[in-house]
Amino acid sequence: MRVSAFVRAKVAKGNFTDQATIYFRVRDRKTGTDIKAASELTINPNHWSFERQGYKGRVVLIPDEVRLKLNRQVLELTELISREFYIGATNDWLQKIIFAYHHPNAYKFSDGNIIDTTLPVWIDKFLEAKKFNVHQSSNYRGLRDLINRFEQYRQQVMRIKGYKFAIGGITPDDLTALQNYMAEEASFVETYPKLFKDVKPTSLAIIKRSRGGNTINNLMTMLRTVINWAIKNGAPGDNPFDRFSISPTLYGTPYYLTIEERDRILNHDFSDNPLLESYRDMFIFQCFVGCRHSDLVTFTADNIIDGVLEYIPTKTKNSTGRTVRVPLGAKAMAIVNKLNRKTGEILFENRFNFKFNNAIKDILTQAGVKRLVTVIDTQTRKEVKRPINEIASSHLARRTFIGNLYKQVKDPNLIASMSGHAPGSKAFTRYRAIDDEMKLELIDLIK
Repeated sequence: MRVSAFVRAKVAKGNFTDQATIYFRVRDRKTGTDIKAASELTINPNHWSFERQGYKGRVVLIPDEVRLKLNRQVLELTELISREFYIGATNDWLQKIIFAYHHPNAYKFSDGNIIDTTLPVWIDKFLEAKKFNVHQSSNYRGLRDLINRFEQYRQQVMRIKGYKFAIGGITPDDLTALQNYMAEEASFVETYPKLFKDVKPTSLAIIKRSRGGNTINNLMTMLRTVINWAIKNGAPGDNPFDRFSISPTLYGTPYYLTIEERDRILNHDFSDNPLLESYRDMFIFQCFVGCRHSDLVTFTADNIIDGVLEYIPTKTKNSTGRTVRVPLGAKAMAIVNKLNRKTGEILFENRFNFKFNNAIKDILTQAGVKRLVTVIDTQTRKEVKRPINEIASSHLARRTFIGNLYKQVKDPNLIASMSGHAPGSKAFTRYRAIDDEMKLELIDLIK
């Protein structure tokens, strides 16, 4: 087996400015191996000596330290490739070996094996091991794509050559830089369009909306989860989150539709807009059953048995596997009967969540549901008043179900059994608004 370096370009005599990439080639006659890959080393072709595998003996105007450094790098790469070579090695393997030499934090070597420490690779391994539902997997793939764009931003815009966000090399400063990128990425779409050339239009529309503090905190929490898992499963290096704190997620008092507002939307005439009417039915049905959007779009006629909706929430399917049963009242059943689905047919079309959310805002606006509610501004993290129709989403339906039930029955376990929350879920308390009417009921007890 022989490893050699070579250059392809030819430069006219006397041209001392052009640079050519140095390639490495591995040939093994016994196995028929003949693979090539480019390195990050460059040299003027007029100065290259194949016989010396480096600079020619005498090159004017090239400092000795430059010449000796490149010769040493070629030798080190040749020795590394020779040491790691195995029967069946491919061009991709050779490219990784070379990349690992130039970026020692990106790959580690263990007993002759390459351990890839780049975050996107470990996110894919994490997803493969966890077997999340479609919604959760999509969130982590979005994080993976975000990190890829962050790396490109640091390389192309910040001019940090060869920058990699890799386990074992991530510092608290890197995490801070990532947070800042998340906060500013919406403005980069117009400023640095090359970063987003491979992003799908639907994803680009989401990126253009500025991220709030809670969204950034959630993404950083997801990243911490992946890194913790990766280190426990063989990734080398220290955990940067041991020296980095994520700001606490800030939640305001949950707001939800009153029963009167819900019924006003249900009874509003949308016959002039059949698409919006179908979205209205979808939203109101969700208000009656309290499920997540990810479950709502999976329901078929088979999920309704003797007037009861039965399903296993996708979010907790792999942890508890508990079946949720929600009895359907007359209004909910009227929607089901209106749909008139046959066995196996899906109740509601699987529309994108953001399209559904936009439709809900239009539905509340046309139905005249515009009550002011107090929310936390995601940018300033201060309380502000906003019309409920401007900030409504599918999650409002879930809060409407839980909030109105809790006003009638103060039993979180009973309500959680129908909302799909795991028993004792801390998240459940966020949906329970202790409003003035409930407080008055308590005061009446001690009059």
